[in-house]
Amino acid sequence: MIKVAVIVLLLIIGGLAAKRLDERTQLRALMVFGGLVVIAVIVFMAMELMR
Repeated sequence: MIKVAVIVLLLIIGGLAAKRLDERTQLRALMVFGGLVVIAVIVFMAMELMR
């Protein structure tokens, strides 16, 4: 559970930092963050299923 909390915290920090970027870079960063969330969820689910 702590892994999920750390991932969410890092994504929130990244999102706050992205507010200072221009609009086009914000969209690109949002797509990257979305991809990271999807990958994190898949990895977390796989780890839980392996247990």
